[in-house]
Amino acid sequence: MSIQAIKDEVIVLSKAEQAELMHFMIELLASDSAQLSDEWQEELERREAALENGTSVGRSAQEVLAKYKK
Repeated sequence: MSIQAIKDEVIVLSKAEQAELMHFMIELLASDSAQLSDEWQEELERREAALENGTSVGRSAQEVLAKYKK
């Protein structure tokens, strides 16, 4: 199955089903079976440190998604 075919299937799912799929994908990518490059691992650690020390501020999912619903 192609990526486009998967996208076509996902677009017709309900928002709740899309959210469930998103959660699944995040968990899949975060699992030990997924190998991140050293660069991505460093970037994730940098972002986590920025959130923890207050130099970066997170935004709610609603705020982020609203940007793309326009």
